[in-house]
Amino acid sequence: MEREPGPARWITPVLVNLLLGLPALLPLGCAWWLLSEWLPMDCQNIEESYSPGFQGSCNYHTLDEGPVVMGLAAVSGAVVLLLVALANRGLSRNAAVGRAVWLRAAPFVFLPFAVVWVLA
Repeated sequence: MEREPGPARWITPVLVNLLLGLPALLPLGCAWWLLSEWLPMDCQNIEESYSPGFQGSCNYHTLDEGPVVMGLAAVSGAVVLLLVALANRGLSRNAAVGRAVWLRAAPFVFLPFAVVWVLA
């Protein structure tokens, strides 16, 4: 099979990777929350905040939700990685498009998260 001409062969890989970016919003959002909310806290339990002279930041809701968000990030991240691997591995075998085009289009998975992040 002959290769498609120029920009036409980029359409399918970019669209597939953009569509894969929609379910990737969940693990990327969880990772962002963990880095911005949970990681900066300087206490491991809420009792530390009641000790005399405690000057740190400690939030009960963040401490309570941290393990749930970590689990959700791990499970949803594994599912999204599997989807990305299957799509980019399976569909990159299309001789009309070529493997190099699929690999170059793979970063488009992060574009929906980047748009949401900029708009937030």
